[in-house]
Amino acid sequence: MRIDVHTHIHPDPIAKPVLDNMTETFGYPAVGLNTVAGIKQHMISSGVDKSVVLGVVEEVRHVKAANDWLISIQDDMLVPFGAIHPDMDGKSEEIRRLRESGIKGIKLHPMVNQYYPDDPRMFEVYEELGDDMVVEIHSGRWAHTKPGETVWADPSRIRKVIERFPKMKVVALHLGGFYMLDEAERELIGLPNVLIDTTWPPALKEVGVRTMLEIVKSTDRIKFVLGLIFL
Repeated sequence: MRIDVHTHIHPDPIAKPVLDNMTETFGYPAVGLNTVAGIKQHMISSGVDKSVVLGVVEEVRHVKAANDWLISIQDDMLVPFGAIHPDMDGKSEEIRRLRESGIKGIKLHPMVNQYYPDDPRMFEVYEELGDDMVVEIHSGRWAHTKPGETVWADPSRIRKVIERFPKMKVVALHLGGFYMLDEAERELIGLPNVLIDTTWPPALKEVGVRTMLEIVKSTDRIKFVLGLIFL
């Protein structure tokens, strides 16, 4: 079975505006519209059996509505992960609601929501996740991050979270550190409860053949999962 663990998804009414904004901001070409129908069509043509579909919410007021929708789209092809915002009240209660509704994990995006993963506000989230839910977290910076700009999702901060909550199951996205592969190698790769996904927009070839060969040769201590980051 082929499972893609990193696919962004949005409700039909907002999917195109969100996609247009992302492609304009980051300059990445879109491969299709990330609606339920669009993703399923791309899955079939790509030979993907299941996709973990992720909701990223910029504003705290949208979290519960987004999660309601994510809960509603669960089926044999789509495995939604919920959204959590550091500023929301009742974070642990929301995790419990997601679990009771069949959701298997959450997606965290410190670069979008501008918080450090080891912010104490998030501790109740990690505690509630326990060892039966998964957290996928953006690890690393943006491609266009300039020197001196804040890198909210530094791999070293993600490691601090893992050390504090050692039972938590973590997928560190973008090879463990987007444009921070040295830091990923030092801080995250090889930890027993950490998986590394393969997303690197706009294309994995940007990493370079030599670097990828070095990573692949380390697979005795790296646990990979497939991520396609359908945009």
